[in-house]
Amino acid sequence: MIEDYPEVISKLTLYLGAGMTVKKAWRKITEGYMKEKEDENERYVYEEMRQTCHEMDSGVAELEAYRRFGERCGQMKYKTFSTILIQNLQKGGHRMADLLEKEALEAWDERKRKARVMGETAATKLLVPMIMMLAVVMAIIMIPAFLSFYG
Repeated sequence: MIEDYPEVISKLTLYLGAGMTVKKAWRKITEGYMKEKEDENERYVYEEMRQTCHEMDSGVAELEAYRRFGERCGQMKYKTFSTILIQNLQKGGHRMADLLEKEALEAWDERKRKARVMGETAATKLLVPMIMMLAVVMAIIMIPAFLSFYG
């Protein structure tokens, strides 16, 4: 769920910047996921978003549906995200786009940092096999050379 967070925030920010309401943008993101779902594995945040759409369709207030979404996800980032959406509905929000953009930038930076750390970890794990291959190559070169001196 954490890996999908920057993507969800970016999509919502994009749709809101294009003039959609939060509810329409939410539905559009969910519909896009449903079209791509056959190609990929299940992505839990989109399933939770779909559940939220079903709740809103069945008569649950939009505010309550977003609150439940944040609770179901259980991650602090999603709780913050749902709080931003709820505050937008309660107070109206010309600042919501700015808050979401800031949140999206922070999320992408966090994702880049995690990818960098994972890359460094992979490089460290590959060090032992590389040293073993170097030893084999050195043996292939050195053994014939010693045999030619003493043979």
